[in-house]
Amino acid sequence: MIFYGWGRKSVPLTNAGTALCSHCGDARPFQIFLNYTYMHLYWIFGAVLRRKYIVACSTCSHGFVLEKKQAKNAVPANSANPVPFMQRWGLAVFAAGIALAIWLK
Repeated sequence: MIFYGWGRKSVPLTNAGTALCSHCGDARPFQIFLNYTYMHLYWIFGAVLRRKYIVACSTCSHGFVLEKKQAKNAVPANSANPVPFMQRWGLAVFAAGIALAIWLK
């Protein structure tokens, strides 16, 4: 029996400063988030399917999507990829393990 599925996560990356929120109508603090969708096999081996960088108002959560180039400039290097290793590269590790087992046989 094969267990597979997918999930979505949102990770706060950094503060984006204060700006005028079009929804609130007032100056509010904004934060940059990474929203990503991933698939998994047995809840261990995963692969990221889609990434979106979003700037959102801290009060009402309304905001806009950043382009990847803009996000790279706005996000510090140490928090640029907060996706856990096995959610990011787990499916490749699984495939390499199967290939290695076949090669050693």
